[in-house]
Amino acid sequence: MKSDKWIGLIAIVFSGLMYWQTRDFPPPICGLLGAGFFPNILFVLLAATGVALIISGYIEERKQRKSEEGGDKGGLTWGQFRNEFKKIVERNAFVIISFFLFFCYVIMLDYLGYTIATLIFMPILIWVLGPRSRRAIPMIIIISLGITFVIYFAFLEVFHVFLPSGKLF
Repeated sequence: MKSDKWIGLIAIVFSGLMYWQTRDFPPPICGLLGAGFFPNILFVLLAATGVALIISGYIEERKQRKSEEGGDKGGLTWGQFRNEFKKIVERNAFVIISFFLFFCYVIMLDYLGYTIATLIFMPILIWVLGPRSRRAIPMIIIISLGITFVIYFAFLEVFHVFLPSGKLF
């Protein structure tokens, strides 16, 4: 599938950019693992899944080409490309929005710090991916607060890793 290849490429580029951003994370204070260890593992896994998506897209495309007998062998016209692109964006809108939100979150971390950036990011992401009703708002707020502070205390008390404090505050 063409959409699989595009999403795989986006995942690889995104994870590469985010991996590169972790180079400025503080070195380990005590122990071997620094603040960038866990995010780097996640970005490598994301890049690996991107590669798997690209490979599976090529395999599916090849199977489809073999199964087709005859048909149009020419390339895509601009109109066909535009229509295909619109279909891909419509089918993967939530994935694209999630990547954009996560990218904004990483930028906010530098300026606002972990707590404030996460308290902004979590409810928006849950609202985009989850139920969008007035009844869900209290639950979204409770989940966002709970996850933010559980992760905050787990990293500080259990892992002894300091989370970003932000340049503005």
